[in-house]
Amino acid sequence: MKSRIILKLLICVIILISGCGYTTKTCFLPSHIGSVYIETFQNQTDQPNLDNLLRAKLISTFQNDGNLKIAPPNIADTILQGQITGYTRQALRYEDDEVIKEYRLQIVVNFKFQDLAKDTVLVEESNFIGDTTFYLTGSSAKTESSARDDALDDLSRNILNSVITLW
Repeated sequence: MKSRIILKLLICVIILISGCGYTTKTCFLPSHIGSVYIETFQNQTDQPNLDNLLRAKLISTFQNDGNLKIAPPNIADTILQGQITGYTRQALRYEDDEVIKEYRLQIVVNFKFQDLAKDTVLVEESNFIGDTTFYLTGSSAKTESSARDDALDDLSRNILNSVITLW
């Protein structure tokens, strides 16, 4: 009886120590890439300062992720550059009296992530979207400015994920 308990404990310890070999690696960049310069995207919309807001969000998102360090252009391994091509606010829901209740806000970009040492494009995307929805009234109400911040956050996360996974 005692030997069975010891055998079961030994098996449990071996299983715990050995693991299963599963990895949670999320960054698939080449080993020589460790930094990025994030250029201010060209703003082709009628929304003032959207380019500076996006750059600030991208820098913050990349810094929080930690896979790539932000660097000046003369020492960076890569560069992220692009254009903001669209900013749309679309009505999603209406109240009974045809008053708009909910909007979808979308920010659309084209971007390119380039390896400066090898002068190759690693990721290039067109019509890449960050979006959010927001209510104008009620307990979940937001201003368009707040919704724009949420859409920029979503866009920044999407760009980061595309860059570090090379998809």
